[in-house]
Amino acid sequence: MIQANTTRKVKGWQRKTWHHKTEVPGTNLFRIEMIHHYEGALEGEGSIQYLIAQNKNLTGSVIALEKVTGSIAGRAGSFVFQQIGTFEHGRLKLNLTVVPGSGTDQLSGLRGQAKLESELHQEVYLLPFEYTFEESE
Repeated sequence: MIQANTTRKVKGWQRKTWHHKTEVPGTNLFRIEMIHHYEGALEGEGSIQYLIAQNKNLTGSVIALEKVTGSIAGRAGSFVFQQIGTFEHGRLKLNLTVVPGSGTDQLSGLRGQAKLESELHQEVYLLPFEYTFEESE
């Protein structure tokens, strides 16, 4: 795996209702559509859909899929990040995995993962990214 750093900047977001009735008292369900701009080892733009469960004490969990279009190490195409995480006490912990087989064009065969740990609601996030290409695909 190649170790690389990239930054992820929030370009815009919109919170949307996901579920009007809560099945667990005190838990709100909502989704956020967001656009990210990537710079560094990964250059490009991502379009993401978050599904979030947030308790009344502002802790919760998040799952998301993000289509990223851009380039890695000069190779252009797109791929999908699957993201699973939690947030509590103002901190976000998120695991990102490249969905196997989601790479297109020169990003075909991309495998990778990243861990994001930071304060919530940052404008720019540092994203240490490990990746490789499986050329047999």
